[in-house]
Amino acid sequence: METKVMRFFWTALRFFTGGLFVYAGVLKARDPAAFVRAVENYQLLPHALALAGAFYLPYLEIFCGLGVAFKRLYEGALGLLSLLMLVFVAALLSAWGRGLNIDCGCFGGDGGPAHYGVALVRDAVILAALGLLAWRHARGK
Repeated sequence: METKVMRFFWTALRFFTGGLFVYAGVLKARDPAAFVRAVENYQLLPHALALAGAFYLPYLEIFCGLGVAFKRLYEGALGLLSLLMLVFVAALLSAWGRGLNIDCGCFGGDGGPAHYGVALVRDAVILAALGLLAWRHARGK
């Protein structure tokens, strides 16, 4: 039997995690040109793919964030956001390893040089939250 405190914790975690992705997506969608520059700064994708990714990614984050917060298409939203986070971590590690001094683009573009250690810890915490939510869902709660 789950206590009220634990139900509150899980609901708060779900809304905070989903809301974080909605917030990040909205910031990116508000200034798509800056986000395209942030994606291109990673030097991982050709211009056409960077442009397409920068155009669609914010809306995917928004819709998946809403899905997590409101438990609509929940498994898919958790899965997509977890996959996106793994891609973000790989891109950050790649940029850091190549010595690039770029804005991570995580919460919109043009935010200044990345602090890779901070960004990786933040992403690990977000991945852990997504993992906890998926674990709880798998348990049938």
